[in-house]
Amino acid sequence: MSLFVLRFLMAVGEALTVFGAPWVPLPADPPAEPALPGPGHPERLCPWIPPTEQERAIWDDVRG
Repeated sequence: MSLFVLRFLMAVGEALTVFGAPWVPLPADPPAEPALPGPGHPERLCPWIPPTEQERAIWDDVRG
């Protein structure tokens, strides 16, 4: 490959990098209501044990 083509491709690559650097995707809309932790979630290590009153109160506060 000639030196000219190589330098041209490097310049194009740098231009594309600079052009794409400030682009940041917008986050998706958050869910309307947070769900309880699913099975295997670190906050529910014992899924067979129902949540306590304090845990339910915390989840009610989180949900609003």
